[in-house]
Amino acid sequence: MPDDQQKTRITHPSRVITLANLLSILRAFLALPIVYSLARDRIMLAVLLVLFAVVTDWLDGYFARRAHEVTDLGKFLDPVADSIAIAAVVLFLSLDETRNFPFWFFAFYIIRQLTIALSGVYMLNHSHLVFGSNIIGKWTVGVTALAILLYIVKMENFGFYLILVSTVLASVSWIQYLLRNLNPKIQS
Repeated sequence: MPDDQQKTRITHPSRVITLANLLSILRAFLALPIVYSLARDRIMLAVLLVLFAVVTDWLDGYFARRAHEVTDLGKFLDPVADSIAIAAVVLFLSLDETRNFPFWFFAFYIIRQLTIALSGVYMLNHSHLVFGSNIIGKWTVGVTALAILLYIVKMENFGFYLILVSTVLASVSWIQYLLRNLNPKIQS
């Protein structure tokens, strides 16, 4: 029986300090050195940091599932960390005149993230449920990260096509999130 009780503690959804949650927090803070390296035109360092952020995004979910540490905080932190890292880098790239990154994507991304967050709070208030990311949302993050990498290495033509793909994926997942979050009767 002691093993069952310990496993219950490990898998409790209100647990705060887990390796997965720490990786998500690290990813959010990676936005600062990524933007700093871009501002100093240290492209290789920026690329390595973005790749490291992508790896932490994969690892946090892997460790959470593997260690049975999927938590409500982790379901919240993971997309917030993605949003912070992506928004900071996209804003920098949008304002950098040498990179031609479309500012409309930054505005679109911020509006999408804010409405998803607000609808998530609505869901939490009405059903006390915290949902994780959906698969199309995860693909959106991956495609956006690849587009960011292409803009960092100044391959804007290919990057722009990926921004368009990312916008389509983001729009589909946005609708899915809003439908799920604004209907508290959905239990999936």
